[in-house]
Amino acid sequence: MKVTSRKVKIILIALSLILLGGVAGVFIKNRYLSQDPQKLIASIQQNVSLSIRNIHQVSTRNGVKEWILDAKSAHVVDESKQLMLEDITVVYFLKDEQVVHLTAGRGTLKTETSDMEVTDHVVLKYSQYTLETEQMTYDHSHHTLTSSSAVKISGDTVNLSAGSMKYDINANQVWFQQNVGVIFRDNPVQQ
Repeated sequence: MKVTSRKVKIILIALSLILLGGVAGVFIKNRYLSQDPQKLIASIQQNVSLSIRNIHQVSTRNGVKEWILDAKSAHVVDESKQLMLEDITVVYFLKDEQVVHLTAGRGTLKTETSDMEVTDHVVLKYSQYTLETEQMTYDHSHHTLTSSSAVKISGDTVNLSAGSMKYDINANQVWFQQNVGVIFRDNPVQQ
């Protein structure tokens, strides 16, 4: 079978036209969807995950600010209604206008309940105290922080360790359980 240059030209022109038509179709569809946000949202299939950078969320209850969440990035998982967070900072607000700072490497925020679980070097700071653990959960409905992992607390005049803890943010009360150890110092640690 002998291929002539005329046949090659026809094949190349046909392929070029098909390719050009495909590119034009994609362009027109994207242009059409970008002008109507409702159609764009509808075109995104269920269970598709999105990645977002620099998350900032404020939670209020009855007009009172309860916490502010900042994260370097989030991965949205639609089917589980969760945000998978990285490099997390949360500021919890107490009734006496003081604040509690929480940082963690990773975490999950349940979008329906605003409950959170954080892991990877969790640090909680309040006043002159610093608590460190590897895992902590936040129950939004009760406004409590709980750790079932070992915790270590250091402060100016005390060091404490325990197997688990629960912190009621509304009442500003902490309970420690399992192998609780406390060391008091007469002279505060100088910073």
